[in-house]
Amino acid sequence: MTGLEDDACDVLRKARFGLGRSVDEVARSAGMESGRLQEIEAGAEASVGELERLARVLSLRVAPLLAIATGRYQPPPASQRFGAWTVTPVFAEDVGAYCYAVTSGVARFAVDAGGGAGRIRDALGGPPEAVLLTHGHRDHIAALGEFSAPALAHPDLAREVGGRPLADGEDALSLRALYCPGHSADMLTFAGPGFAFVGDTLFAGSLGRAVSPGRYAALIGSAKRILALPKETVLFCGHGPATTVASELEHNAFPIDS
Repeated sequence: MTGLEDDACDVLRKARFGLGRSVDEVARSAGMESGRLQEIEAGAEASVGELERLARVLSLRVAPLLAIATGRYQPPPASQRFGAWTVTPVFAEDVGAYCYAVTSGVARFAVDAGGGAGRIRDALGGPPEAVLLTHGHRDHIAALGEFSAPALAHPDLAREVGGRPLADGEDALSLRALYCPGHSADMLTFAGPGFAFVGDTLFAGSLGRAVSPGRYAALIGSAKRILALPKETVLFCGHGPATTVASELEHNAFPIDS
């Protein structure tokens, strides 16, 4: 898994939306024309000075944002073996999201099912015994019907898909289910021994998009909950490369350190 999911313009756009601030308001506060901010958010190259001013206005972390903008941040290579556990990423090209085939000493299951059902079966050496769902967006559940295994999910999503609801902190096949609202109301992280599946709450260097400006604070809080895991924890994201808690504490552009 290579290449960050979000570039600097994605980070700026997500932060502005999350804060509920208009282009005109942010541009004025950053001392630039509204059209210039629109260009930057659309992918135009921004100067260091422009990025620094926008980071301050949007309460982003300046050094990580600049590192993303200049291509200087890439998360460290991630292990896929954790004692008796093996995690195999499966990229579902048709929806642009990662699913994961997971085996432990006693179980084999999938995390998310946006696509790639055949490759998940191949990685597991057979059908999964269960599918753990991080959240209910289509790119994470579109292929769920291709499995006969039970789905384990947040109670809201479990009701929709006929799965088993999980309480916050509950054991799910020896992983701990953590409620992490913000990107969606039904978002879960699944934390295991040395690794966690974070769905779309957190990406390398960035966060998922808040479901609405009113949920931005919840998204930041959920990211902080994930980053309270041990620093060596490998974070398997719904999009983009895996990362680690230590790397995100240092390099994530959002205000996860405040």
